[in-house]
Amino acid sequence: MNHADKTRSSLTDTQTPHSLTVEYAGRSDYFAMTHEHFHPHYEVYILLSGERHYFIRDQIYRVQQGDIVFIAKNELHRTLPAELPEHERIVMYFNDHFAENHFAGHSAWILSLFQSKQPVFHLSAREQSHLNPLIQKLLRELTVQAPGYELCMQCIVTELLITCARLHREQAQLPVTIGTEAHQHMSEVARYIKSHYQQEISLPLLAEQFHLSPSYLSRIFKKTTGFSITEYLNTIRIQEAQRLLRESEFKIIDIANIVGFGNFSHFGKMFKHLSQVSPREYRDSAKHLGIQISK
Repeated sequence: MNHADKTRSSLTDTQTPHSLTVEYAGRSDYFAMTHEHFHPHYEVYILLSGERHYFIRDQIYRVQQGDIVFIAKNELHRTLPAELPEHERIVMYFNDHFAENHFAGHSAWILSLFQSKQPVFHLSAREQSHLNPLIQKLLRELTVQAPGYELCMQCIVTELLITCARLHREQAQLPVTIGTEAHQHMSEVARYIKSHYQQEISLPLLAEQFHLSPSYLSRIFKKTTGFSITEYLNTIRIQEAQRLLRESEFKIIDIANIVGFGNFSHFGKMFKHLSQVSPREYRDSAKHLGIQISK
C-alpha cells in the first residue's frame, strides 16, 4: 500500500501495482496532471470534496463531490481544475493479478465497471450513504496504519467495488454530465484526432476542419483537455504503438509508420519520452510479463 503521491509508473517500473495501491491527496492550488496519462493498471478515482474536470478517452466530464471515476487499463485520461481549485480525492490502483486473487470467478462482473461508456458515476444521496462509511473506513486505515491495515484495506476496496458493481446497471441509464459548450466542442476535436491519428494532422488543418482560428483552437483545446494539440496527437499515436508492440509481430519501424510517424527517429524519442523505455525495451518487457490485449 502507498499513501504518498507516487503515481508515475511504466510497464517496466517496479512500482507498477501488482496488488493494491491507495493514495489520498488534498490540494488547494490549481493542480493538473502533468504526467502518466495512461498506465497498465485499473484506476478508481473518488472525489471527496470540490470539483474537477476529467478528460477521459476523448470526452471531458465534470466531476463533482461524491463522484467515482473508473479508468480502464491503458485508458488515456487527465484531471484538470474546475473553477475552484480546492479538492480532496482518493485514488486506487490495481491490476489483473489483484483482480484474479480477490474477485475470483466474479472478476468479469466487477471489471465491467471499467468498460462502461460512462466512466463517471454520479451517485445519489442514498447511494453515497451506502458508500461513505466504507470510504471513511478506508481513510482511517490509510491514515492510522494499524497492524494488518493492508489486509483490511483490501477487504474494504473489494466491498466498495462490489457495491459499485451492484449500482452499475442503474448508473448506465443516467445521462452523461459534461462541461461547457467549449468542452463539448473540444471533445469533438479530440474524437476527430483519435479517429484520424494515422493521417497527417496539423493545427491549421484542424482549425479549417472545425471553422476556428488556429490560435483559438490551440488555446481552448489546451485549456479544456490539458493537452496541446501536438501532445494529444503524439500520445494517441504512442498509445497505439504500445498496443501493436504488445499484440503484433510487426517490425518497430513499420509500427512507427502505421501510427503516423513519418520520422523513425522522432518516433523513438517520443516513445521513450512518454513510456520511459524504448520501443524495443517495451516489447521485450511485455513478452516477459505476458501482457495481453487490454479488454
